[in-house]
Amino acid sequence: MNKETDCGQNQILVCEDSMEGIFTGIYEAYALRIPHEQIFLQVGLEGNLRLFAVYTEIMPDMEKVQKVMRTLRSRFGDKDYASLCMALTTSDRKKAQAVYKTVVWGLSGRYKGSILNHLIDDNVRRTMELAREAGNELHHYREFLRFQELESGILHAVTTPQCDILPMLTTHFADRLPMENFIIYDEVRDYYAVHPAGREWFLMSGGTKEGARVKQVCKAESNAEQYYQELFRHFCHTISIEERKNLNLQRNMLAMRFRPNMVEFAEK
Repeated sequence: MNKETDCGQNQILVCEDSMEGIFTGIYEAYALRIPHEQIFLQVGLEGNLRLFAVYTEIMPDMEKVQKVMRTLRSRFGDKDYASLCMALTTSDRKKAQAVYKTVVWGLSGRYKGSILNHLIDDNVRRTMELAREAGNELHHYREFLRFQELESGILHAVTTPQCDILPMLTTHFADRLPMENFIIYDEVRDYYAVHPAGREWFLMSGGTKEGARVKQVCKAESNAEQYYQELFRHFCHTISIEERKNLNLQRNMLAMRFRPNMVEFAEK
């Protein structure tokens, strides 16, 4: 990056849509050493460019990411740090700027306690809203995710999340199913989380040759899985009481978008 910037111009840092990309952008924003009011972080290039602004593309740099992570953890604590990370998993196009300005406010030292309690600031409030949005979706998937047994004995689950929560979701199930081979697929972003029994899990793109092989393996359910799916569907329909059906309450408790991959709502 060119450090010789015109202090009178706005600096637009264009980041990759990932936690690593945005954290690198935050590092570079401080490295510019100009007023933060002149710096804007955005995810990808927008259709309309700003006049009298300098655009700089920021590539993820893991060394810089680690430095930002250490600073945020030490200054804000694990809880607020986790909330900042959750906010960055959303699809909101302005999340990078909101989190960046929240970090600037927090590091200024003008507010004591949890930085995300300072809701009078628009950027802090937006960051909190985004973190809550992603956290709610993660909570729902922890409760509603359905694993299916494949012919190979591997457990397989499909998700269609609005937020990029697959790493956090996999961490949750790796802690609870440490000795199981399982795969969780993010259908929206086309990538897998693969957890070998007793080992560390890893992420895999569905667009690679290995991803294509995984996709093929995940199509074959075991006979026992099909049998127990039918039993479970029959059980759910049998215990329901037609006279007490409340579809509005059901939708409030379980949004329609979670249902396509749930056994009890699938067609025979």
